[in-house]
Amino acid sequence: MTKIGSLIIFLNFFLTAVMAGAAGTTVNAVVDRNEMRMGDTFTVTVSAVTADDLDIQDPRVPELDGFELLNTSTSTAVAQKLVPGPGGMQFETQRRKDYSFILTPKRQGTLSVSSFEVVVGGKVFRTQPIVIKVAATGATIQGGSQRQMPRRPQMPGFDDPFESMDRAEEEMFNQLLQQRQRLMQQMQQQHGGGMPDDQFGGQGSSSTIENPAFRSLPTNPNEAFFIGVEVDKTEVFEGEQVTVNWYIYTRGQMETLDRLKFPDLRGFWKEIIEEVPSIQFYEVNVGGVAWKKALLASHALFPIKAGTSTIDPYKIKSRVRLLSQYGMMSKPYEYTKSSANVPIKVKPLPVEGRPADFSGAVGQFDVHATVEGQNFPVNQPVSLKVRFEGAGNAKLIDLPPMTLPAGLEQYDTKSDSKFFKNGRAYKEFEVLLIPRQEGDVVFPGLSVSMFDPVTAKYYTKKTEPITLKIVNNPNAPVGSSQRMAGGTQPAAAPQVVDKLPDVIMAWQPSTQASVLARPWLWLMIYSGVIAALMVKAQREFGWGRRRRTLKEQVNKRYKVVDQALGKDDYRKVGAEMTNIFYMVLGQVAGEAGASQKVEDLMTQIPPSLRRDHGDEITKTFEVFQTMSFAPDEMLGSLKEKSTMKQNIERAKKVISELISAKEE
Repeated sequence: MTKIGSLIIFLNFFLTAVMAGAAGTTVNAVVDRNEMRMGDTFTVTVSAVTADDLDIQDPRVPELDGFELLNTSTSTAVAQKLVPGPGGMQFETQRRKDYSFILTPKRQGTLSVSSFEVVVGGKVFRTQPIVIKVAATGATIQGGSQRQMPRRPQMPGFDDPFESMDRAEEEMFNQLLQQRQRLMQQMQQQHGGGMPDDQFGGQGSSSTIENPAFRSLPTNPNEAFFIGVEVDKTEVFEGEQVTVNWYIYTRGQMETLDRLKFPDLRGFWKEIIEEVPSIQFYEVNVGGVAWKKALLASHALFPIKAGTSTIDPYKIKSRVRLLSQYGMMSKPYEYTKSSANVPIKVKPLPVEGRPADFSGAVGQFDVHATVEGQNFPVNQPVSLKVRFEGAGNAKLIDLPPMTLPAGLEQYDTKSDSKFFKNGRAYKEFEVLLIPRQEGDVVFPGLSVSMFDPVTAKYYTKKTEPITLKIVNNPNAPVGSSQRMAGGTQPAAAPQVVDKLPDVIMAWQPSTQASVLARPWLWLMIYSGVIAALMVKAQREFGWGRRRRTLKEQVNKRYKVVDQALGKDDYRKVGAEMTNIFYMVLGQVAGEAGASQKVEDLMTQIPPSLRRDHGDEITKTFEVFQTMSFAPDEMLGSLKEKSTMKQNIERAKKVISELISAKEE
């Protein structure tokens, strides 16, 4: 191993080891601000921190009523800290995974972001709901535009390793980072200008455009940062691939980065080549000025109609520290930048010379048709696979019409497609054919015409004919198959038909019909039915009786719980208490019962109740829900009568608070 490689490994270890670990697991959600105007955006960051190597699943996003989700991103971090142990000093590791959700409000007023649900190591964690206040466009927000930046979750007994770094450590960190970047450039020169993708990314990325037809570069060396865009072609045919990359350039230290707006890319079919989860800078020289550059995203675009389609801006907001003339970092300032609009001229596909079997494929593709097997029973489906593969967007290809020989029926067609980062793609059609006759059936070769944008000409591909040997199916119904050899079927024996009864030419009413035609009889029947329904309704809906209060309804259900407790029927105890929670929360939230999930009902109860009793409600509800549905071996002490009594008393206290709030 070279000295440079050894030093790179040491620096990577140091950059990780300056961070600290923690014990336990925490999950929380924070916002960068909770007061805004219509048209603003904000970021919800859901963070999961664990000291063990546990599986962290992606959060379950709640129903975002009143908000629009613009974008999501994920980042991970690992921190280590030396702590005293039984055998001396040892490392403890803290792992953190952050999920960022950029939202924008759709209406004014006081809105609520419901709880996110994250499963860590098989255990479910729920975040607290977040209240957002949205004012009209142009309105003055109390407290100005001060933003509340997200705080990372801290572990019990540990200092936050990402916020407790003092100035001396920060300067050392920056120096080592700059030295690492210089070593990366030296390694790039040693590798002939290329960088291994799996080590550093950036320059070695497979999404790099060698000779872009359009490129925007920073021109003002005093800019805090700049959003550049590169496009490989600005004039294409319909369906021809356009590769576009967005980059960020900066000369300062970026403390935050909010992706405010992803390009809409209307008029294009989009395939993602690369969207980086975390920014990785490398140094470049633009016009004699040193910049730090990082890839934001790389997309493959396919215009869907002729004319002019525009690649709209990529918009970013960031808080940046710039280097002053004395070599010191200045006070951080917040800036918003956008990339340039890039118009793409889209030419229509030529009409002259377009074959009748043109499938819509634009690119260089090969096509193959295959079946698995040689002998196929009659009336059993045969899977014919037609696969298009090559350079271009195969997802836009349609299966051309097929001319089937006699004895074959097309039953169903399914398709599967995928686009790869290198610009190649495939689409495979699976056609189910049903043979109806025994013998040899020849599926003719499939002829498909496509358009090559490089030569601007149509071309045709053909598949080889396929011979299917259809054999007798002993499990088929009798007479369901025929032989193609031309054998004759025996004539059916004539059937003897019995003499039909004489036709009745005149209608004579029966005695029963004359009785049923009397009006007084029907009046008596209808009156009896209506009276029975009225009695039933009075019992069911309580007409004429005083309506029970919520407290009275709950007390009646408590009696059922006490009976189940006396019989040690823990399943019924759990089910009844779960239903009581649903009923009370529904009444307090104005939803009249369990028409919604408990998590959604919790977001609609008064904030004071949610703040004072939210944790207790959630914990006790989960206990009774577990008693209702969990396997016996998982319940443990929850099945014991003493434990059930304690949990019931806890639940009654918090339910009483909810009922009191409802009555007030």
